[in-house]
Amino acid sequence: MNSEQITAFLQEHWEWVTLIMGIVSVVGSIRNWNWMCDPTGKPDSHRYGRGSRRVIFFLLGIVLIIVSVWSLVLAIK
Repeated sequence: MNSEQITAFLQEHWEWVTLIMGIVSVVGSIRNWNWMCDPTGKPDSHRYGRGSRRVIFFLLGIVLIIVSVWSLVLAIK
């Protein structure tokens, strides 16, 4: 696949992509995945600890899930 095909796919199915990203974000924050929640070596790691990052990713995931489900419901109507 080239970049044009990937862009066309993402534009056509953005609701499903954001739903999957939201689910991964929520599951990653609940399961405390290192690659997602570990602040070591990240920019501004002194500002946000592991717990704060988990809360931020959880809320971000919830927002993504709500927006994608809302968009899917509106597309069905």
